[in-house]
Amino acid sequence: MPRHLERINVLRGVAIMLVFSYHSLLAIFGSYEILDFGPTWLWLDFARFAPNRILISMTPWGMGAQGVTLFLVISGFLIHWGFLKSGATFRLSEFFSKRFWRIYPPYLVAVLVFSLSLGTGGPLSLLTHLTLTHNLTDRTFTTINPSFWSLALEAQLYVLYPVFLLLRRRLGIGKTTLAIGALAVLTLALEVIFQPRILAVWLSPPNLWFVWAAGAYLGEQFYHGKRIFTRSPAYLVGMYVLLSLSTVTIVYPILGRLLFSLFFICLMDWYLHRAAPATTAVGEALFRLAARVGVYSYSIYLFHQPFLYQIIHFLTSRYQHRVVDALAILGAFALFFGLAHFTYHWLEVPSVRWGKTLYARWRQAPAATAPALNS
Repeated sequence: MPRHLERINVLRGVAIMLVFSYHSLLAIFGSYEILDFGPTWLWLDFARFAPNRILISMTPWGMGAQGVTLFLVISGFLIHWGFLKSGATFRLSEFFSKRFWRIYPPYLVAVLVFSLSLGTGGPLSLLTHLTLTHNLTDRTFTTINPSFWSLALEAQLYVLYPVFLLLRRRLGIGKTTLAIGALAVLTLALEVIFQPRILAVWLSPPNLWFVWAAGAYLGEQFYHGKRIFTRSPAYLVGMYVLLSLSTVTIVYPILGRLLFSLFFICLMDWYLHRAAPATTAVGEALFRLAARVGVYSYSIYLFHQPFLYQIIHFLTSRYQHRVVDALAILGAFALFFGLAHFTYHWLEVPSVRWGKTLYARWRQAPAATAPALNS
């Protein structure tokens, strides 16, 4: 496997570990994130909250929800870079066949597992989950499995990819990305004005399309050998510090995902172009482990929540100590990593293989036709 693809897998590993740590903190501390800024509105009223709660919110794992942001950036990067690299004409049938067989069969198994073990939340919840539309209303947003909202969002962003290509052909990649960013800022501004406080609105495709498009923009620059970030890595550290400090202001809950997407494309650009440093056997082993976590990241994401809460509560119920909490999180992660090893090889890989075989047979049929869109 090319080194840059291994590095993408490492970044996937980072993304799933961020998400996993975030959900683990929710299991231990409950809803620790601070979204009520009180009378000041613009920044946190520090007198109203315990210092530990504020500090946890500013840590990388406290901001672990941004792991989903990183996943979306990586998705946009890989899909658009892969399309450009193939040099082929965009075919709707081929694109959606690949996306369906990569995502849906393992997702369907997970939906059935959680529906049978924990309940569906009602017919509407089950129907919307099966059609990947449950993220469009708060009634079904967190039912069956709270993590599944981002998978529905991802599917909807796939539907928008042909639109992205049409805009790119007319406007160019830069103006297209800026236009999608302007759409996100506009919709967020309207939501701030009308204050709906609805998850399905705040985490909607118009708001988060830019996150995916930023990854696609990076993918195009990478394909053409162009750099986005050419500064010292110290600037990345500075950017991250500023983003961490933004958690005590109204900026983070409103613009956090958009700002983090900009940070992530700079980080990815630096990491993908960084010369491989001399490393020890231990360093190479950690790199391989992180890459393997990235390979299994979809399965870990599918199956870890909400059973993660029950496992952590079981492991920590007799001993209330932070060391025990940390060991419980590590033990739970090892358990889901082991499960993901089997689901990756038994669900994900066969699903992709079946999809390729079925699509090839369909394309060989005499009557097979598919609409095409030039790049």
